[in-house]
Amino acid sequence: MDEHSRSDKSITITYAITCPREDIGTISENIALEQTVEVPAAVIRDARIFKDIVGKVLGIDEAGGPAGERFNVRIAYSAIVSNFEIPQFLNLLYGNISFKPGIKVIDIEFSDEFIQSFTGPRFGIEGTRKLLGVYDRPLVATALKPMGTSVEDLAEMCYRFALGGIDIIKDDHGLVDFPFCRFEERVAKCVQAVESAQQKTGKRTMYFPNITDRFDRIERNAEFAVKSKAGGLLISPFITGLDCVRYIAGNALFDLPIMSHPSLTGIFYSSPECGIAPEIVIGKIFRLAGIDSSVYPNYGGRFSFSKDTCLSIAHSLTEGMAHIRSSFPTPAGGMELENITEIVKFYGNDIILLVGGSLYGRSDDLTANARYFCEKVKEAKQ
Repeated sequence: MDEHSRSDKSITITYAITCPREDIGTISENIALEQTVEVPAAVIRDARIFKDIVGKVLGIDEAGGPAGERFNVRIAYSAIVSNFEIPQFLNLLYGNISFKPGIKVIDIEFSDEFIQSFTGPRFGIEGTRKLLGVYDRPLVATALKPMGTSVEDLAEMCYRFALGGIDIIKDDHGLVDFPFCRFEERVAKCVQAVESAQQKTGKRTMYFPNITDRFDRIERNAEFAVKSKAGGLLISPFITGLDCVRYIAGNALFDLPIMSHPSLTGIFYSSPECGIAPEIVIGKIFRLAGIDSSVYPNYGGRFSFSKDTCLSIAHSLTEGMAHIRSSFPTPAGGMELENITEIVKFYGNDIILLVGGSLYGRSDDLTANARYFCEKVKEAKQ
């Protein structure tokens, strides 16, 4: 059913809808209304509202399912309905219909008009590589763990990992401004640790402190990280709010690459019939908001993502998107050092390999473990 053509000024959203065949037309039209005017069509008296505001159903295609009751529905919305901002865009994407069963967002086509309102990643893949001076292999990264470790011991870990050649050392996403591990003290000592290691090795390591916090403290944390000469910033976008990320990424005062953690986003894709596909959430949307490297659960780890899902996320972070720079796919979540060759073969060189538990568990010598990790990556590079 192609009742309308897509306008270059439209945002087109594809929904996977599970429902009886006889209901799909009505449900599709109701979504177009619910996500815009939020009233029945019969009460709209203004033809201009129908023309310029109400979503347009472009097509309904059968998508199988166990009972043949799954359909892919494309609906175009005028970009003006997004107000060219992330909060209203999210409202348009999945606001009211998030309460309805059997509706899942599986794709988005942004209009050029909408994309031009965003700057995206400040550094992206090319800029992050330039900061590190590494161009011919995947980047290697790890996280400072576990929660409860003292600042002094975290800084020592930083030093040992940096001596071993790790490119990026980030706070674990659960490390915040705890009374037992204060943010400012942690940042100052971890930055000093990687700088001390660099004086010995000549190789740069970037430390990314976690700036995730209460709204009134996030900007202060970012300012302190910049002042302390941290290498980048870590943030959890669905805990702080996506537009907070956009603000940090677009602010010239915070001229550092940003790595995202996907905490809380699992609520969007834990169901096969509801939510938003992960390649949309931690792929296209995080990239649009300005994330330079997006962490996500790799296949075969302690989470449930498939190879196909992981590849879709990686593609959504790197494929062409007008002027928006590509973001680094950063698979993580229980990856084993012995699987590095397979993982690099699967993704190619333009990834950040984030390994935590396996790196810590190989031996008590963190520097030797880091060197082993780096050698495995060099051997595996494409």
